[in-house]
Formats: sequence, C-alpha cells, structure tokens
Amino acid sequence: MHQGRTSAERDARTVEMIYAAFTGALLAAAGFLAVCGPVLAGDAHGAARKGWLTGAVVAATAAFCWRVARTLRRFEHRLSDTDADARQPDGPDSGAQEAADTEPRVPRQRRPAAGDRERPPDQPSQPGRTSPDS
Repeated sequence: MHQGRTSAERDARTVEMIYAAFTGALLAAAGFLAVCGPVLAGDAHGAARKGWLTGAVVAATAAFCWRVARTLRRFEHRLSDTDADARQPDGPDSGAQEAADTEPRVPRQRRPAAGDRERPPDQPSQPGRTSPDS
C-alpha cells in the first residue's frame, strides 16, 4: 500500500520546483540577452531585428524548459534512489525496524545521574548575580 508523502518530502519537492523555475528563468534571461545582442547594440534593423528577437525568444524558452526538466528529473532520480535504498531489508528484524521507523521520534532527555546535583530554582544562572532578574 502506498503511503502519503511526509511534510518534509512535500517541502523538498516545493523547494526543488522553485529552484528549478528560478535557475531556469536566469538561464532563459541569459540566453535571451546573448541571442538578442545585435538588437541591443543597434546593429539590426527592420526584418533582421524581428528575426533576432524571435530567435532570442525561442532560445530563452528552450533554455528555460531544458533547465526545469533537467533539474526536476535529477531530483526525482535522487529521490527514487533514496526510496529504493530505504526499502531494502537489512536482515531478519527488518520488519521490526520498519515499524519503529513509522513511529514519531521524540528526543530523549538526559536524566541526572545518581551523583549529579540539580541546581536549586532560586540559584542565579550566572555567578556574581544576586537574582535571576538582575
């Protein structure tokens, strides 16, 4: 049975999509400026100007699509490799480990040892201070 995505997985996908769109936009802008150079320099006029601008738009669109597709494919590939590694059983107790992995993890707090003394609550936190408010 397929389990839903965790919040961390959804966040990672969102960040990766934003990263792909942002870097794609930067690459598209660079491609547009590179192809549109003669128009910006004032060397192209009339029909040539229109051709350069059309070529710049096509190059920018292609660069954006290529970058977004490449980035998201690489992310999905890394994600599928991680999922495949996580599904591999490690030994006879792998079922118990999978059950333990689904339970929420709570950080353990250190318990004082028998020889440890706890500081009284009215003790100032810094030496030389007379009260916690000073």
